[in-house]
Amino acid sequence: MNLSSNIRSFSKVVKRRLYNTLSGFNSQGQLLVVQDNVLPYLNSLLTFSELTENTRVQKIVTIKNNVGNDITDVLSAVPGLDLLFLIDIRLELKLNSDLHAYLKLNNLPIVNVIFVSWETQNSNNLLSIEINEEVKIHHFIEQQLLETTPASQINLKPWEILPIPHIDDNLLICDVLFNDKNESLYTPKISSMNKATKNILKDNMINALQSILKQTNTNITHSVAFGDLSKSMVYILKQRIESQRDTTDEFIVETLYSGNNSLIETDLLIFERSIDPLTPLLTQLTYSGIIDDIYSLGSDGKIKGKDIKFDYIKDSNWQNLKFSNFGTLGPMLNKLAKDLQAQYDSRHQAETVGEIKKFVDSLGSLQEQQKYLKEHTNLCSEVLDDVENNETLNFKKLLDLEQDILLNNIDHSNSCEVILEIIYENSVNRKHIIRLLCIISLCHGGIKDSYYSTIKSELIDTYGIEICFLLEKLAETGLFVSKSQLTNAKKYPQLFNNNSDVKALWNKEYKLISTIFDTFPDDGNDALVDISEQILQSNEPTFAYCGVVPLFYRLIQMLHDRTTLSKSYSSHQPFMVSEIPNLAKTDELLEQVYGNSNIAESIIWNPVTKEITKPLKKNNNKKGHYNISILVFIGGISYSEVAVIKLLQEKIKAKGISKRFIIITDGIINGERYINCLDV
Repeated sequence: MNLSSNIRSFSKVVKRRLYNTLSGFNSQGQLLVVQDNVLPYLNSLLTFSELTENTRVQKIVTIKNNVGNDITDVLSAVPGLDLLFLIDIRLELKLNSDLHAYLKLNNLPIVNVIFVSWETQNSNNLLSIEINEEVKIHHFIEQQLLETTPASQINLKPWEILPIPHIDDNLLICDVLFNDKNESLYTPKISSMNKATKNILKDNMINALQSILKQTNTNITHSVAFGDLSKSMVYILKQRIESQRDTTDEFIVETLYSGNNSLIETDLLIFERSIDPLTPLLTQLTYSGIIDDIYSLGSDGKIKGKDIKFDYIKDSNWQNLKFSNFGTLGPMLNKLAKDLQAQYDSRHQAETVGEIKKFVDSLGSLQEQQKYLKEHTNLCSEVLDDVENNETLNFKKLLDLEQDILLNNIDHSNSCEVILEIIYENSVNRKHIIRLLCIISLCHGGIKDSYYSTIKSELIDTYGIEICFLLEKLAETGLFVSKSQLTNAKKYPQLFNNNSDVKALWNKEYKLISTIFDTFPDDGNDALVDISEQILQSNEPTFAYCGVVPLFYRLIQMLHDRTTLSKSYSSHQPFMVSEIPNLAKTDELLEQVYGNSNIAESIIWNPVTKEITKPLKKNNNKKGHYNISILVFIGGISYSEVAVIKLLQEKIKAKGISKRFIIITDGIINGERYINCLDV
């Protein structure tokens, strides 16, 4: 299996595919007309000079309102260029309105279009079928183009992409969660679209996964899915893969995975956001997380509104700092600066020509690292200033309140009173108030009806009647509900858990869930703004949030390591440590937390593989050998959740389980995006 070593090569693969696709159009010079949503991916993949050197593309314009004028200007300056449109409608499934208007107005004799797609997208097979035009079924993009400009000759080709790692080798972000309007396909604003958008999201994630597995010749051996959408994804992915195997593939699978002869294991664990709706609402305390919360850190490593783009391959400082608690960065930056200075000072020890040459050769790299270190130092100073002095953030005050709510230091009534006081003061941004209300609702199993009505009225008085639409959406998704709404949703799930009613996410209040999964270990309860030495040395992942362990962390841990559950939930566990992800004896636990013992499902993909808990053979493990666990998150994941999952990888390694967690997600989420995607 090559997944572990091939991830960085994805960019080369996708670049080569783009070059080949562009060369498939017979033209001497090309004007590439690019849809806006393709630009971030294109810019992260290659430079304009790389594009012009390796293809016939000479100029680029973007598709926008005045695209016609832009095209005319370029063609006037450089006549003879052929138009080539590069589009991505994987989420909208319809042509961009500006492109549609341009094509309809200009009646081009030939329309050349490249569309972003996945290698495994079945509908692309329609492009290669040669059949009588009268009975031909057109590709859905081709059909739209024919309807828009019926007199044109349509030349349509796919550009088959892969998710590219920009933040970390083990994090692949597919960027299919949010559409052009920043609406989430997992929780769409229009309730009636819920099923349709989730199907689009599911299809894209299945194709992304299948494309990755195909590119790396990877075979899944075991899967665990949490949530109905996740289970559906596993079924469809498994069926597609098995239906496309030939006799050679079958022979390889049977040979590799028969009985106890299986040497290669690849787990597939799929989670959806509704399994843990609380964590993305919490304030992130890792370097990457706090940057994302305050400024917005794109999946391409670029900070919104700043001339900063992180590169984890070139910048070793970013690689070391990104998943660390922000409170630890001072000492870490100091150490990095001293190490860098020591390397500069080594020139004084250089005596021979060879030693001097070695230093001179390394000088460029040292200067580059110095530039990166200065960038991080300045950024950390700016973040610290915002955290301590920015009154619109109220960072310390809101973090303390957040922690008090989670730890139940203030009861439900006092929590609501504090929120009402904040609303009266009008000193805190609306998005922070909504986020805190959702935390209270999730932690206490809904808001008491009297407080719910009062808070709703105050929000309307303060922010206008428009906020009612947001509150309604929050209720539908189960984030901000009254206790009576939640009681009815649990009592009559067949009536309430549909597209337009209140949704019950958890079956218990968070304090009981916290007890079951030990999400507040004793050594993690101190506030992390001024982080204590005790927390820094803690063996628990409390560093990423205000002393709380994310639920996803505990669920993944539960599949391999039951030591925490044996202490906090039940001492009678079917195993303590398992190399294979194991759901055994979790039915009752899942019933308590989610009101559904079947919310998670485990499948062995190769029937010849024995369904047992694989014993650990520490003495037989080759040094450096590890198996892959592909962790898929639907509905988004936060940078701080990624940080704690990386810690979990090290913790189970200490138990004798050598796994490499590769995280694949549809998008990056934080508290603001979580709420904004529902705001009408």
